This record gives sequence, structure tokens and C-alpha cells, in this order.
Amino acid sequence: MRDSERYESQAREVLRMAARAKSLAEKEVYASIAEGWKKLAAEAARNEARGERRPDEPRSFETRGDG
Repeated sequence: MRDSERYESQAREVLRMAARAKSLAEKEVYASIAEGWKKLAAEAARNEARGERRPDEPRSFETRGDG
């Protein structure tokens, strides 16, 4: 999956969380986070169109299967 697709997916997930939020303040926080993911997706798409790619790097949130 390309970075732009992954970031768009994150934005959609955060918007789903916003839809379930109980308070307006919580909805606004989620909407702000989603907007950030959308901006990252747009930047990644521009980079992908130019043939640029970030180097693979380990992610601290990935499960390594050892625990």
C-alpha cells in the first residue's frame, strides 16, 4: 500500500471516530486529526507522482510478533 493510500485510510478511520464522539469538542479534535492525515496524504501523493519515496523505516507501533 502506498503512503498516500495509508494516510487516506487513517483519515477515514479518524472521521469514523469523530462520528461516534459524544461531545462537540471531541468531534473537533478528531476532525483536526483527520485533516492532518489528509494533508499528509496529499503531500505523499505529490511525492509519489514525482517518483519520490521515503526510505523504509521501522515503526514503533508495529507488532513484531514477539510479545
